[in-house]
Amino acid sequence: MVAAWALLALLAWPIATAAAPESLLNICMDGKHHKTEPGPEGQLYGQCALWKENACCTANTSLEAHEDQSYLYGFNWDHCGAMPEKCKRHFIQDTCLYECSPNLGPWINQVGGCRNPHTHTHPPSWGELG
Repeated sequence: MVAAWALLALLAWPIATAAAPESLLNICMDGKHHKTEPGPEGQLYGQCALWKENACCTANTSLEAHEDQSYLYGFNWDHCGAMPEKCKRHFIQDTCLYECSPNLGPWINQVGGCRNPHTHTHPPSWGELG
């Protein structure tokens, strides 16, 4: 009987895992600056504008992501001296992705007790996002 259950589980695994990725898309993280649900945000600033049709960030968050001294994390891009523009552009892209993308679900681990039971732990690389 144990072998039958093991075989059933083995056969059901591809079906269960195939459905999982779809459920991880179009959600917002339960983060400090994230909206509760993704939706249109027509006034996104700069590099964050890529998500204006369906965003987890607000216009104000997108603007703050581009500031050298931002309230988002109390962090200054130039904390070690003037950051080269190419590097700053990369980190701003990363911040916009983290704050605005509704499709980070595959890199979010579930935790209990939140309004949206997710937390960000493994940021995707730009190459993974295609």
